[in-house]
Amino acid sequence: MIELVTRPVRWAIRRGYQPAEGDPPPTECTVVHPGPTVAQSGIPVRAVAAALGDGFAGGLALVLPTYVGRAPLSSHRESVEELVSQLTDLPPTVAARPLVLVVGMQYRDGQHDEAVERLSRLGEIAAFPGGLTFVGIAMPQAGKSRMLNAAFAMATDLGLAGVAWVDDDVTFSTGCIGRLFEDFLDRGARGSAGASKVPQPNPYAAARLLHRGKGITKTPKFSYPHGCCMVVDADLVARGIPDRYTCEDDYFCFALLDPRDENPLHRTHIVADAVSYHLTGGPAGEIRRRVNRSLLTAAVLMADFPADVAGRYWRMYFYGLWPLAPAARGQGVRFAAKKWLLKSVHFGWFSTVALGLAVRGVAGRPRREIPWSAYKEHAKPTASSVPLSPTISGGERA
Repeated sequence: MIELVTRPVRWAIRRGYQPAEGDPPPTECTVVHPGPTVAQSGIPVRAVAAALGDGFAGGLALVLPTYVGRAPLSSHRESVEELVSQLTDLPPTVAARPLVLVVGMQYRDGQHDEAVERLSRLGEIAAFPGGLTFVGIAMPQAGKSRMLNAAFAMATDLGLAGVAWVDDDVTFSTGCIGRLFEDFLDRGARGSAGASKVPQPNPYAAARLLHRGKGITKTPKFSYPHGCCMVVDADLVARGIPDRYTCEDDYFCFALLDPRDENPLHRTHIVADAVSYHLTGGPAGEIRRRVNRSLLTAAVLMADFPADVAGRYWRMYFYGLWPLAPAARGQGVRFAAKKWLLKSVHFGWFSTVALGLAVRGVAGRPRREIPWSAYKEHAKPTASSVPLSPTISGGERA
């Protein structure tokens, strides 16, 4: 019955978002083998496997997507040095596999030479005897998903078992990447795994308010791997991310969600002792644009995927908003009332966004893009500001 009622609405929303189709953007790769070897430059991403040769089957890749305007070279260098440190201190089961460190450097007009130069400099960090294989991908700026797809294409050609990626504004606990990969391999290198995400609010009143609100609205049992630090298996890598979707972690959640299982997220996993720290929020205007983008993404995914998947996600997304979703349990009536109130605001905003897409679909004037809405201030937690052994709360029952 619910499917019959929602079917025309979902149809209209799908029609209300029709991004322009296009070919994948060109790539120009820099490849650095371990040891004192000369870097190879100007290689298309689909030719990287041939340049590297055999011996990578069953290996793992770690991707850092970023762009020239995001930060100066010194900041990019610090990020790569941190990843190299993570990848040179690994559990034995992970260290025994071939490892590839990928830096995706997107650029705007007039920044091509700077992007290629930065990749050459960053490749030098990993190029020591017994070090990592480094691949730098320069790409005209076209979105994080496009860059990940380029890395996925390379990984598929190499026969890798999984690909992880991290954001450039994240600080990691000691051994985070090693534990992430270890857990992924222990689970058969299937599905996805992600680090525990520990947010810290930026010094804005709106950011602090958002942080407090998220502490009430989130339900840890329904957490799935976040794009700031996660890994997916070879099957998902080979499929890539359709151009229609700009939020890679939400897409993979829908792709792996099992609506018929008691635990619909059993194909995903959060690794409790692999922790990523990040700063969240910004000025009120930036938060508004970012939330709006998130709601657009959720509406499109719930419209695109099968009704049983969309319905299961709806119950997780609006958990606590009884009677539209299950009531919150486990932390008392007062907490449940707060959650219901905030989820009501969430639902109202979501409904406005989804209705806007539906009206566009009926009118034949679809939205052509969901714009990226990163916070303008690039910053990440310093090592001294994060706890050594954080406590990851189990939160309420669900």
